[in-house]
Amino acid sequence: MTGFLFNYKYGYDEAYEPLRAVPAVAASAIATWASPSDAVGRAGLDPSAVRRVALLDDSRGYVYLLETGTERAPVLRLADARTGEPIEPLDAAGADAVLRSALTRSTHAARYGAVREARQIDAASALLGRDAPAWALTLDTGQTVTVNAYTAEIGHTALVNDAIDWSYRVHYMQYTPWKSVNIAIVVTFLTLLLALVASGLRMLIATRPRAMFGRRTGRLSGGRGPRLRF
Repeated sequence: MTGFLFNYKYGYDEAYEPLRAVPAVAASAIATWASPSDAVGRAGLDPSAVRRVALLDDSRGYVYLLETGTERAPVLRLADARTGEPIEPLDAAGADAVLRSALTRSTHAARYGAVREARQIDAASALLGRDAPAWALTLDTGQTVTVNAYTAEIGHTALVNDAIDWSYRVHYMQYTPWKSVNIAIVVTFLTLLLALVASGLRMLIATRPRAMFGRRTGRLSGGRGPRLRF
């Protein structure tokens, strides 16, 4: 059953559709750029304390992501890459705008509805390699879209994702988070299956005709059976 689902892949295109905000402006259209050092200075940061600088491109335009602090306690700042001026992380409205920008290139845009609720959470960021502040947008169509407040990375999940995840858990026999419990369940199912097969074989053997195992017929008994008379 799960093998059929994995080959048919119903809903996979929607469930694993990558969403990314459309860049606001092409790089060739920007006449002047601010250097990262200018952005660091305008943000009031010590250049020696900056651990990483990344150039982002999304519906906000080109943005510098400046990271200071320590590995365990990082501090993130944003700056406009054209002017070097500091900018704020995305708020709820900004996260919604990033989503709407990404949906202009989505083949499943009609399946996404309006935002019913927005709340701040910490979510994993592939760009940063750790959790970072984000917005969880609950849509009136049932999806939950996560937009990173700094990097504008977008993730989304819906009931179809839950169904696919459960089909994989069943296929790999990961019924619970505990390995020992999963092993016990599999052993129980296997024991019941073997018992069912054994009972079926026993019923099959018991109902087979006994003549083929040596029961005598009239011809084998020397003709001493009843004779036909005319």
